[in-house]
Amino acid sequence: MLDDQSRQFFQTWYQTELGENLLQREKEEIIAELDAVVGYYLVTQSPVKALTLDPHRLRDSILIAPSLELGASPNTVVARSSELPFEPDGVDVHVFHHTLDISATPHDDLREAARTLLPSGKLIIVGFNPWGLWGVCRLFSKRRKAPWCGHFIAHQRLEDWLKVAGLTLEVKRFVWYHPPLQCGKWRARFNWLDKILQPLKLPFSGVYIIVATKQEKRFIPLKPRWSGARVRVPPLTKPTAKEMRE
Repeated sequence: MLDDQSRQFFQTWYQTELGENLLQREKEEIIAELDAVVGYYLVTQSPVKALTLDPHRLRDSILIAPSLELGASPNTVVARSSELPFEPDGVDVHVFHHTLDISATPHDDLREAARTLLPSGKLIIVGFNPWGLWGVCRLFSKRRKAPWCGHFIAHQRLEDWLKVAGLTLEVKRFVWYHPPLQCGKWRARFNWLDKILQPLKLPFSGVYIIVATKQEKRFIPLKPRWSGARVRVPPLTKPTAKEMRE
């Protein structure tokens, strides 16, 4: 279940200038992954109340929230992340937008999302990177405000969780090398840093994008091999004279 207080902190933070700029970049990355997906159901979990991921080719989009909130989207479903009201193998794409960062049970949430995915369905995870400049700033923060109150789960740890949940890692990208500065003028002075580090794909960014696919279980039917029973009969021989006397 999501930490309600942390969720409120993130909702407020995403309304700041830095939060809005980061959200726009994150949405572009998610939409790029959705571009090649065709199906029925897109399920999204995010601290942002009305996260829109248009355009995409999925028929229905569902937002999961831990409680009924003012200003929530009409397609919002109130449910726990670890107890989703969906049948197994029914969701085409599931998006975790920083919800694992503020979840009390991130491992259970990931396993529950894997349960609802169709075979070959996609799981898209957006999380804060603990090994980048943002992770260093978190070490020296009081962790009472967003985004520093989040878990900042390492991508290596997530990869282990994906394997346990039966998911195969497909894509791992590191984005947003800008320092966490609220002032737009100061942040613009570090644009060169993002331009240099982004092509190098170094794992020191502020955010990572992970895409995993549910492994399809294939059963090969084994045909029964019917054959006649073979009984070994010893050869018939004539009794000897000694056997007749006995």
